[in-house]
Amino acid sequence: MRRTVSICIVCVWLAMVALLVRQNWTAAPSSSPEIDQPDPAGRDEWMNVYHEGVKIGYTHSRVTADGAGFHFAEDSLLRLVVLETPQTVQTHIGGHVASDSSLRDVDFDLRSGAGTLRATGVVEPAGLRLKIMTGADVSEQVLPLNEPLFLPSLVRTALNRDTLQAGRQFTALVFDPVSLTNERMVISVDGQEPLPGAGSETKAWRVREEFRGLKTTAWTDADGLVLREEGPMGMVLVRTSAEQALHADWTSQVAHDLAASASVPVTRPIPEPRQRMSLRLRLSGIAPERVPSDELQRRTGDILTITRPALADVRSYPLPCGDGTLADDLKPTPFLQSDHPRLQQLAHEILGDERDAKRAAVLLNDWVYDHLRKVPTVSIPNALQVLDMGQGDCNEHAVLLAALGRAVGLPTRLITGAVYINDAFFYHAWCEVWLDRWVPIDPALHQVPADATHVKFIVGGLEDQLGMIDLIGHLGVEVLDAPATNND
Repeated sequence: MRRTVSICIVCVWLAMVALLVRQNWTAAPSSSPEIDQPDPAGRDEWMNVYHEGVKIGYTHSRVTADGAGFHFAEDSLLRLVVLETPQTVQTHIGGHVASDSSLRDVDFDLRSGAGTLRATGVVEPAGLRLKIMTGADVSEQVLPLNEPLFLPSLVRTALNRDTLQAGRQFTALVFDPVSLTNERMVISVDGQEPLPGAGSETKAWRVREEFRGLKTTAWTDADGLVLREEGPMGMVLVRTSAEQALHADWTSQVAHDLAASASVPVTRPIPEPRQRMSLRLRLSGIAPERVPSDELQRRTGDILTITRPALADVRSYPLPCGDGTLADDLKPTPFLQSDHPRLQQLAHEILGDERDAKRAAVLLNDWVYDHLRKVPTVSIPNALQVLDMGQGDCNEHAVLLAALGRAVGLPTRLITGAVYINDAFFYHAWCEVWLDRWVPIDPALHQVPADATHVKFIVGGLEDQLGMIDLIGHLGVEVLDAPATNND
């Protein structure tokens, strides 16, 4: 059963990595043009990273003069424990900005046991041209730009003795390297207070940032240098020296298992969860309007009723799907490269002459389950890399299935939520495919349709999954009724 649990956890810690490195992908504050960007050259900053009081890594950022502009770089190292398995994740962001601090080019690497993901971006007249490199495969995307891009670290340095004012608020356009999309971030200055952990004599300015619903609090000195930062899931960054970052505070104490700490226990067990055809729950710790409600998952206040359809009752149609309203769920994305020749060829090899949508969904789900080894994986999953790795947890299974489904004209979308395993709900990812309705299928648990213990919170890709982080440690689930099973 440990092997089953290991594939059923969404890599929410990856989103934390994104939170650590996203500081270098931000645009200038559009609502506060009067803030001048200071000269950033010469900055060399180290931060220790802690999770629930245990040091798990560090970040190192620096900016140097480079001709008419500047060169920037940030590296991070995290030592994580995922389902009792040690994982090391290293990230690097580097690039160049012009003399006005606007972004010219950027390079992003994430290295882990799952391999290396590299993305580059170059600002051109048409916009930001992005490339994602997975082995020998390269995919491209151009993000249109209507304004210059800036580093968020430089936005923060705009908070200085003249501009740090209680009640001040402005926004910044953030480019998220996890999802390769732009999103607004709100920055608010609360006021001065004692720096947490430093005694009452050390005063600092408290600055709050909100991005995609995620909230981060930073404390800066009068010159805008960050002294401490607190994020979701008990993550804390503390300003330090290079010597301390590299060599100090590492202990023999085992870091908290991020997957285990994210589970949601229940007091009423659910018998035969993989056979569960219906389930009624009461949710807490999440606003009801954030929980999707549809034909198979109906929400009434804080009560959720989930129904698993019988496969025989689901109608089908010939592929490819011709419903224009589902076009977005057939498109390739930077992480679902469904138009790539390798994925196109594989999908058609799996199906052969099969064109029935329902039977195709079963065949694709079977293939992904059979061909991916079930191991905890820290990565930013994209379909081509998953295919090369041949392994992963639920995220990797779902991403590959979604790409293969879209490759044959079967509308497929990613779902993030929670599933019941071993007397608790664990954060999880699966897919939905369009048949006569959106039908949940789970390639990690080998289910078509997925059982009724799948609780859906997010419909969408990696850019949307970040919205799950603020649930961790707050979500509560009460099992009210689980009446029906199917033992066939």
